[in-house]
Amino acid sequence: MERIHPTSFDEVRVDHLMRYQLARELLVELKTTSRVLDAGCGIGYGAAFLSDVVDDVVAIDMSVEAEEWHYQYFTRPNVEYIRGNVTSFPYEGRFDAVVCFEFLEHVHEAVDAVRKFGKHSDLLICSTPNELVRPHKMPPINEFHVRHYTPDEFSELLAEGGFQVRQWFNQGNISNPDLRPGTDGKFIIAVASK
Repeated sequence: MERIHPTSFDEVRVDHLMRYQLARELLVELKTTSRVLDAGCGIGYGAAFLSDVVDDVVAIDMSVEAEEWHYQYFTRPNVEYIRGNVTSFPYEGRFDAVVCFEFLEHVHEAVDAVRKFGKHSDLLICSTPNELVRPHKMPPINEFHVRHYTPDEFSELLAEGGFQVRQWFNQGNISNPDLRPGTDGKFIIAVASK
């Protein structure tokens, strides 16, 4: 799995951190800060970042290496890190929101994941590379990605979990990471609800 290994927030790619900043602001604005799932969280820096405004964060990833990195650098008292499969883990209860950044393009089970999210939450904040701007098969091909999504394909995927996109944001690349409304960037971020 593709993964970054920062030891502090200062070392996290700025475009990645900006997505979590957007999620943090939206969660506060929507008053959905009791319990949040960070799905496909990698080393869990995003869960740690969210933990400043969320009462309880559940972070899940299936990598042993990522779990060890999380506990070494990003553990927080209100973050529960679970090593498990996003699509098959038996989550308990409901979440105010699911945050899922840069994960769905990595798995063949994206539909299963989104359906699982829909069973446990009414709000999903997620991102993916934009196939219209950065086609998956365009060199250099990212060997860790299964596919990229157009905005329409991403909307259809999220609808599998009962979600409707309410707001779109996009980003360029690491040298142009500012979030903008719309879907014309290299990465698209969907705010979807039921």
